[in-house]
Amino acid sequence: MSQKYLIRIAELERLLSEQAEALRQKDQQLSLVEETEAFLRSALTRS
Repeated sequence: MSQKYLIRIAELERLLSEQAEALRQKDQQLSLVEETEAFLRSALTRS
């Protein structure tokens, strides 16, 4: 493979890794929102 293609593959791998990390962060945020909603619902039913 030519050097140009290897460089492009490395760039794409880096971008994919960054996107995967961003998705992991969004997934963690969503889990936190879901936990908060469940807690608030539980608190409301107890009040």
